[in-house]
Amino acid sequence: MDVLIWILLGAVVIWYWSDTSKAREMAIQHGRRACKDMNLQFLDGTVVRYSTRPKRAPGGQMVLCRDFSFEFTNDGIRRYPGHIQLLGGRLKMMDLDYAAKEQDSPSSNLILETEYHLEAAKDRTSTVISLSDYKNSKNN
Repeated sequence: MDVLIWILLGAVVIWYWSDTSKAREMAIQHGRRACKDMNLQFLDGTVVRYSTRPKRAPGGQMVLCRDFSFEFTNDGIRRYPGHIQLLGGRLKMMDLDYAAKEQDSPSSNLILETEYHLEAAKDRTSTVISLSDYKNSKNN
């Protein structure tokens, strides 16, 4: 009986490590693509997972919601933070925090937030809004 418990525990650990590695690779791809599309440089070639928690997906199943951070630059000198949130295997939110011009002060710009609908997995809406508008909408 003890052997079976250890085998199951080992299987869970291996599954979690494999699933987390896949999610990390997806986050790197999303970060690189966003930086390339915005003429920014994705720094260090990696992301750092800073939060993992269970959350309900649009279909009602429990999935892991993972938050990643990364750094990028627009001029090769200053580093700016970026954040990616994956819900299961899907990109839920991406936030880049930087000033587009020298005289601008750094401000957070939510560049993507996606909500998935229960009706169809392919039916989704994406919006591009500023973080202040996003926070105001969540507070109301």
